Amino acid sequence: MAARHAGKNIGALCQEIHRVDGETGVKRILGVRALVRQHGVFAAEHACQAALELGVPTYRFVKHYLDHQPRPPLKLRQIDPLIRELTHYRDHINRLTQESPDEPH
Repeated sequence: MAARHAGKNIGALCQEIHRVDGETGVKRILGVRALVRQHGVFAAEHACQAALELGVPTYRFVKHYLDHQPRPPLKLRQIDPLIRELTHYRDHINRLTQESPDEPH
């Protein structure tokens, strides 16, 4: 089961859904996997842990839990060595905007 590889609690929750619901629970397991992609492994793992500890190992609980948690801010990062540092672009724009309009570019 692929959910096991996402995290210990995610895998345990998906196994419990399958144990209780059998083949009809597959759609809910796929929903849990979608929540992992949407909210991230760390948040989903925490939500699944809470569901298991509270005795409510359901997709609905995990979705509700994640929908009511604040999302961490997105961070921009340099991911490719071909992309120049943002300061390079900032400096270039500053130079262009400081030139007088009569000067050629």
